[in-house]
Amino acid sequence: MHVTAVNDLELANRELLVLREQLAAKEAEIDARAKELEENAARIADLTEQIEYLRRQLFGRRRESIDPNQLALFDSMNSELRELTNAATPAGEPKKPKKGHGRAPLSPELPRESIAVDLPEAERICPDCGKPLKSIGIEVTERAHMIPARMCVKRYERPKYACPDGHAVKVAALPDGVIDRGKYEASVYAFVATSKYADHLPLNRIQGILKRYGAHLPRQTMWDLLVRLDELVAQPVLKQMRTELLQENALQADETPIRVQREGHKGTKQGYLWSWRNVRGSPVEKVVADFCMDRSASGPTAFLGEWTGTMLTDGFDGTNPVAVRNDIKRAGCFAHARRKFRDALESGDKRAAAALNSIGELFAIERDLVDRSHAEGLTLRELATLRLRERQLRSKPVLERLYDIAFTLDEDASVSRGSRLQKAVTYLINQRASLMAHLECGEIPIHNNDTERDLRHAAVGRKNWMIFGSQRGGEVAARLYSLVLSCKLNSVDVQAYLEDVLGLIGTTPASAIATLTPWGWAAERSAATVA
Repeated sequence: MHVTAVNDLELANRELLVLREQLAAKEAEIDARAKELEENAARIADLTEQIEYLRRQLFGRRRESIDPNQLALFDSMNSELRELTNAATPAGEPKKPKKGHGRAPLSPELPRESIAVDLPEAERICPDCGKPLKSIGIEVTERAHMIPARMCVKRYERPKYACPDGHAVKVAALPDGVIDRGKYEASVYAFVATSKYADHLPLNRIQGILKRYGAHLPRQTMWDLLVRLDELVAQPVLKQMRTELLQENALQADETPIRVQREGHKGTKQGYLWSWRNVRGSPVEKVVADFCMDRSASGPTAFLGEWTGTMLTDGFDGTNPVAVRNDIKRAGCFAHARRKFRDALESGDKRAAAALNSIGELFAIERDLVDRSHAEGLTLRELATLRLRERQLRSKPVLERLYDIAFTLDEDASVSRGSRLQKAVTYLINQRASLMAHLECGEIPIHNNDTERDLRHAAVGRKNWMIFGSQRGGEVAARLYSLVLSCKLNSVDVQAYLEDVLGLIGTTPASAIATLTPWGWAAERSAATVA
C-alpha cells in the first residue's frame, strides 16, 4: 500500500515536471510570438512610413521650409522662433511691401522699332466745329515682337589679281575661322553648345530646330563641333578657372549621379558630376564641374590636389581622405539635417518638431546676419567677422539645445530603429564635428544649397538627354557646364561669350588666358564699356 502511494506520487511529480516544461515552452513560444509581432508591427510602421515618403516624393510639393503653424501644433518652442524673427526687425521699421502682380514693362535693353500709325487726312477734322485738328503729342504703345532665328551662309568673295607676265597671283587673306577650311562659323559652335548645355536640348531636338531653319546639321557633326569647342576653349580656360578657384580659402562641393553608356558593352553605368564653387556673395562667383566614373575618393583627391582650407559638403565620406591628407577643415550642411527631420515630421513623428524648431532658429539667425550685411554694405570679409561673433553669441546655445534633443531621442527606446526620425538623429550626431565647425569659420554659410542649385542645372538637362554617351562625353559636358554655370552666375550671355572667346583663343597668349574665363571676360567687357 505504501509502495503504491510512493509510486503514484513519483508519477504525479514526473507529470507535473512535464507540465511545467510544456508550460515554460508555451511561455517561451508566446514570448517569441509577441516579439515577432512587435517586430512585424515596427516593420509595418517603417514600410508605411517609406510608402508615405515615396508618395510625397512623387506627388507632393517639395520644399525645404516647414510651415511654422505646423510646428506650433507639436512644440511650444515655436513661440521662441517667432520672437527671434520679430527681434530681427526693429519695431519702428515698416515692413517691406509685397511684390505686386501687375504687368511688368518690357525691358529697356530690347531694341525698338518705331512704327508710325497716323490718322487718315480725312479724319483730322473736328466732328463738332469742322476745324482741322492740331497735333498735341504722341500716344505710345509697346508690344513685344519675336523675330524667328535663322541660319544664313557667309559667302566670302575674294578677287584674285595676277601679274600680266604671269609672275605672281594675289588674293586677300581669308578671315580666320574656328578651324582651317572649316565649314561653320564660331556662332554655330556657340549655338549648339548653348542649346545643349544651357537650354538642356538633346542633339536630336537641336537637329529638328535647325531643320525648321532650312539647315541640315547631323548629330555626329554637332558632337564634333562640341568636341572641337572643348579642345580649343574649355580645356585651356578650365585649367585657369580651376587654378583661380583653388586660390579661395573656402569651397563648397556636391555631386549628382548621371548614367553613362558603357563603351563596348550593353547597358549603362553610374557616373557622377561634381560641382566645386566658392562661397556665394564673393565679388566673383566661380564654379567648376568635374566628371568621375565612380563616387570614390579619387575624384575629390585629384581635383583638390594640395589645396587646404575649409570645405562645405554634405555627409559623404568620399572627401574624408583628401581632407585628412591636406588638413582640410570639414563643414556640414544644416539643410541636409533639416530635410531629414522634415521627412520624419511629415511621416507623422511629432518628436521631430523640437529639432526642426532649433534648426529653424539657426537659419533665422543667418538670415538676420545677411540682411544686416546688406543694409550696412559689408564686404565678405566683414560679414565673416560678423558671423563669427554672432554665431558664438546666438547660434552656439541653439546648437547645444539641438544636440541635447538629439541625444535624448537617440537614447529613447520608443524611437524605432530604421525610422525616419532615427535616421535624422543618427545623421545629426555623426555629423556633429562638421556641423559645429560653423562656429569657428565665418566665411561659409550653414547650408550647401548654392552648390545643389548649380547641380540642379545639370539635373534638369538630365531629364531631357537622359545619359552621357561615353566617359569622354561626360568629361566634355563637365567642362562645358563649367563655362555655362560660371556665365550664369556672373550674368554673362553664354552664346555671346563662347562665340567671342572662340575668336580670341588663338591670339591670346598663355599669360593672358585669365581674361578668357567667364568672369575675366565679363570684367574686360565692363572695363571697355566704362572707358
